Amino acid sequence: MQPVKIAIASVLKPLKDSRSYYKFALSLRETNKYQINIIGFYVKKETDENLIKFHPLFYQNRKSILRFSANFRLLKLIQEIKPKLLIVTTYELLPAAVIGKLLYGYNIIYDIQENYALNLIHNNSGNKLVRFLFSKVIQCVEYCSRPFIDHFIFAEACYQQEFPAIKNHTLLENKFQGPNLPIVTPNKLTNKHLRFLLCGTLTEVYGSIEAIEWFIQFQKIYPDAQLRILGHAPLARFRERLKTSIAGKQSIIADISPNPIPYESILDAFKSADAVLLPYHQIPSISPKIPSKLYECLALGKPFLFTTNPKWQELAKTYNAGLEIDFKDFSEIPQIHESLTSQNFYNTTEMSLPHWKADEEKFLALIKSLTSI
Repeated sequence: MQPVKIAIASVLKPLKDSRSYYKFALSLRETNKYQINIIGFYVKKETDENLIKFHPLFYQNRKSILRFSANFRLLKLIQEIKPKLLIVTTYELLPAAVIGKLLYGYNIIYDIQENYALNLIHNNSGNKLVRFLFSKVIQCVEYCSRPFIDHFIFAEACYQQEFPAIKNHTLLENKFQGPNLPIVTPNKLTNKHLRFLLCGTLTEVYGSIEAIEWFIQFQKIYPDAQLRILGHAPLARFRERLKTSIAGKQSIIADISPNPIPYESILDAFKSADAVLLPYHQIPSISPKIPSKLYECLALGKPFLFTTNPKWQELAKTYNAGLEIDFKDFSEIPQIHESLTSQNFYNTTEMSLPHWKADEEKFLALIKSLTSI
């Protein structure tokens, strides 16, 4: 029996994205029933694997107008692949997905990873009126595509409230999908030379600047501390601002890229970190979510410092995993250092950590129902 063809398409996510590849594609491959075609942003050439093929869709910078021409490229790939199911991960590709469905008759899943319209409204970059108008364009594209979408996946529980009209959905959060590694518990940071990590997407509303400024003040008191920055700063102006803020700082090791960072590199950075910084601004497009980095910290047994958020505080308390701090209040730094170096993290009996395996069966059952296997 020939494997059923499935395509997973995005514009700006790398081909080996933590969700599309590490969660969806690898879970599907384990069944030996599907040929998975991952369509995404070209960061580096990826070699095809058993039952997984990679198709670069987009090569340009994030703000390029050619992002919208990616629809034509997607239609061409759909014609070549002839999938039975297409999983779309961004609103930008919905027009091509719908046209392709009318032409070739496949099913569509829209994996809503972000509330793009809400993100745009609360993003601090660009003209407010332009952001508002474009958010309405996004909502229009998503609304008009809805009748053609067979099922929705929500990456965040809060989307159930933010998209109340969508009833045919499955919640699949961004839980860690790697191996269940043994965690040394309790985890006490005996290293006096604390190594902090700031990683992933770097933007203004993600608090990247506040994290850097906080660390600079921390390092003035504790000069042996280090900060590693490994991230993707999509906006050129903000990327230059980040580089300026760390210029001449020997204790900050930075790899700030205009393109997404390979997920393997992020996980490697976790291994050498003592604590991870989660300095997100608490705005409506962020505060209801649970960052994937928080799940990664829990799975890898890494303490994390985070801005005030009741949901995150609940998780931190359950696993004794992190400290709630104000990244703008430098007077608290001595107390934070004391807590980091004296507290036993993960010294809890509650070690049923949030993991993708708990949701994998739901995902596979959904795919089976839409491919008639």
